[in-house]
Amino acid sequence: MSFAEFKKDLDGNNIKNICILWGKELFLIEWAVSEIIKKYSNEQSKIFDVVEFAGESEDYYRIAEACETLPVISEKKLVIINNFEAMKDKDVTGRAGVLLNYLKHPSDSTMLVLACGEKISRSNELYSAAAACSSEYEFGRLTGGELKAWIRKRMRINGRKIGERELARFVDESGYFDKDSDYTLFHFENDIGKIIVHSDSEIITMEDVEIAVSGNLSKNIFDMINALGEKDRKTAFHVLNEMLLYGEPVKTVLSMLYWQYEGIMNVKQLLNEGKNKKDIARILKAKDFVVGKWMSAGRKYEESSLRDILRSIYETDVRIKNGEMNERIAIELLVGTINNN
Repeated sequence: MSFAEFKKDLDGNNIKNICILWGKELFLIEWAVSEIIKKYSNEQSKIFDVVEFAGESEDYYRIAEACETLPVISEKKLVIINNFEAMKDKDVTGRAGVLLNYLKHPSDSTMLVLACGEKISRSNELYSAAAACSSEYEFGRLTGGELKAWIRKRMRINGRKIGERELARFVDESGYFDKDSDYTLFHFENDIGKIIVHSDSEIITMEDVEIAVSGNLSKNIFDMINALGEKDRKTAFHVLNEMLLYGEPVKTVLSMLYWQYEGIMNVKQLLNEGKNKKDIARILKAKDFVVGKWMSAGRKYEESSLRDILRSIYETDVRIKNGEMNERIAIELLVGTINNN
């Protein structure tokens, strides 16, 4: 079940006594835990009836004991295990195995919340034991509508309003919906903070948005690709140096460069086959705005040049991994040779 289903179940008091939270959006997992605490406890009862554990560093015998202890004030006792990694792998290892018996026979007076990481294994023995009597929520990427509503709410909390045009630009430039994007709600939260600091009024401007996303990896990679397509090597090296200065790993830059150039080449080939933008987005399973960027960038490159670039990126990656060349020198040499004809 998803973010929307969690909200529905929470509002309807339909969350079962074992609650499994997992998924890519760790921000939402933290939010879900806080919402459960707010729903089932208050400030007076929290000290008695809410027990939080850190995860793998904890004594699972103590956790099992806490689950069996009756609540003092509240209707239910809350036992929360944060960063619970024991469901990630198929085999149950370490001390977490002591929870097996409890998961098979949970207490009616306790809600056990397992705040896991990005992945769980459904063949895991702990998961199997809990499955029959648990509510499970996967917090993946939000939908477009959910994300916009979430951003508007964060803006409103901070006394700001953002228009549809500015909001769309913010979402598009973030790269949140890109296939291999690692941009999450934590990044949005950080960038919203930048916007708030930069804005001089209640209404967010396009300039405020541009300032916030200027350090976004996807945007920077595209800026570099466009500069190289125009043979503007000075700008390309400036963007590269900014990314490395702010701590982007060379391997990440190489990976993103390969993915974007591969997308540009695929779009160019499909256009030559007579496909339109909508068809291309469907075939490549990419967002329309990403396909639009690839189409625009593709006008600056010949198909043969794109093949050479992809081969050069691959060879650069191999040289770095084999220890044949310093990674900083390798990527600078690569950028210096792209589209250099």
